[in-house]
Amino acid sequence: MPWLKRGAGLVAAELFPAAMLYRRACATAYQARKRATEAAETGRFERRLRELDAAVETVVLAQAAAEGWIHRAYHLAEVEPRGAGGWVARWEAAPRAIGGPGTRDLDAETVRTLRWLSTWRNYLVHDDARARERLRASGIDAGSEALHLNADMAQTVIARMDDAFTDIGAAIGWRTLAGLNSAYLWRSHDER
Repeated sequence: MPWLKRGAGLVAAELFPAAMLYRRACATAYQARKRATEAAETGRFERRLRELDAAVETVVLAQAAAEGWIHRAYHLAEVEPRGAGGWVARWEAAPRAIGGPGTRDLDAETVRTLRWLSTWRNYLVHDDARARERLRASGIDAGSEALHLNADMAQTVIARMDDAFTDIGAAIGWRTLAGLNSAYLWRSHDER
């Protein structure tokens, strides 16, 4: 295998986990739609559960990709992120931290998308009181979460993150990384 020629595995410079994570998020969004169609056609509850699984995976993988992407962008720009705050704050600070003081801010919709994705991911991964409070504050009633976790949501995650990656890529991509986009990510036949 040619990719194993140098040492015991992939060369570090060639490994970009955020792209892999986002590719998988795109694949699971596609799978969610397929499972929703199967559930509607057959009435089988098991297919709805697989749709739910795929929607959850899409949220978690897309968030991990967004977090990994911003950390990689700072690393490639040789800029140390400043101040407290999580991955969303790093996205917000990146245009000026990496691009310089004259660089525009991220679009407000990008920041809303990142917070929305973070809220859902924290609920799904932690399910602590704070995560539930944030989900309730965003208009999701207790007990209705599974109704929202469907193929439409999975596709919305990808569409909104495509837009967010395009926005940040336009702001800092020339200095570090181009933004990720589902249209350019390969999907294997076994991910369909």
